[in-house]
Amino acid sequence: MASSMEGTSEEKMPLLAEEGKAQESKADADEDAMSYDSRNLLTFKVWQNLAGTVWTKSSLWKMMGILLLIALSVAASVAVLVKDPAKLNVARFQRISSFLEVVVGLLLGFFLSSSMQRWYSCTNGFLELFDAIRDLHMQLNAMGVAKDKVQLCLRYCVMSAYCLNHDLTSAPMTPEDRDAYLEQCWKEVTVEKDTEIKWDSNSKSIARLLPNETETLKQIVDPAQTLWVWITSLLSRMAADGEIPPIPTPTYGRVITMAEQAYTGIRAVRASIRVQPPYVHVQMMAALVLVNNIINAISIGLASGVTFSMVLASAHLGTFESKVHAEDLSHSLQDLTVSMILCSVGPFLYQALLEVAVCIAQPFAIAGKGVAPGRIPTEKLLHHLEKDLRDIEFMSKNLPWWEQAYFKPKN
Repeated sequence: MASSMEGTSEEKMPLLAEEGKAQESKADADEDAMSYDSRNLLTFKVWQNLAGTVWTKSSLWKMMGILLLIALSVAASVAVLVKDPAKLNVARFQRISSFLEVVVGLLLGFFLSSSMQRWYSCTNGFLELFDAIRDLHMQLNAMGVAKDKVQLCLRYCVMSAYCLNHDLTSAPMTPEDRDAYLEQCWKEVTVEKDTEIKWDSNSKSIARLLPNETETLKQIVDPAQTLWVWITSLLSRMAADGEIPPIPTPTYGRVITMAEQAYTGIRAVRASIRVQPPYVHVQMMAALVLVNNIINAISIGLASGVTFSMVLASAHLGTFESKVHAEDLSHSLQDLTVSMILCSVGPFLYQALLEVAVCIAQPFAIAGKGVAPGRIPTEKLLHHLEKDLRDIEFMSKNLPWWEQAYFKPKN
């Protein structure tokens, strides 16, 4: 018997260790918001890999380009229109931005904190769903339920998680794109026969549906939640057939509690996505960030225009009303340097923080052909879930030296 077990292990182990190795390494190598080495954050290596960060977002640099054009336009206007640049006090104008920075910083802090809470709530909801599926799998295996019933139940469980991911991913799309995306997803998960669902290969997902199942679910608005009606009904059928303890027993209650835990996880994700911060708050915050950036750009433009005019006046180039002394020119250059630092770094960081908060507030957004920064790596989490389920199946088929116990005795 031991030799037969060794032969079985040698025969089946490559299915877990080798065939799925390429897909697993690919999934682990993908860039996502949760895969990084926190030790690199303490060194200059933090600038080596900018993939998946706010610094790669084109919208941030487009805004900086627009502000630069505003500053250059103001500088040119001052150089052309102001005849006595020495009398123009730029510091008074900068006081406006100093006042706004306090309000902007406060509003941004609230929005960023709210976005992080929503991100963690969504992630915890998915993890709660996945843990419930793993627990249910272990419970059914412990009671010796027939493999076809266990795999049918798990197929619906994993399909529920996939439906949730697809629905949330398609939510920001236009109605036409959303319908096309979901239709393509239904085609990908539909198979003609249940024999096409491979449990012994990591290269293919077990989230598959038969044609009649697909047609039924396509008529449902939220298949991720309603699939658990089938799952709980299947569990009740198992209890009625004697494959698991009957309905009045605590064990059956424990099994149903696992299904309720998964359902609660799905609803937690839904609630986190649907409940957004009030628009009156985020609109005011975004408007103040934009106003503050424009005011700082104008400040830089004024300082640059005054300094340029004074340089021209000191060189006797142009028609200026008064002469510029070397001391005045030196002070103007110092003011320009300080203004460039204060009025450029601050708005840049505020705009970057706004971009970060918006990315985190949309944990399922897709940026073009790539993945948006801050997106929850649900595909990787689903891959690890299926891997764990396959590992449990493999271990349940390869018990060391005892026989599997069955709640319902075999005939």
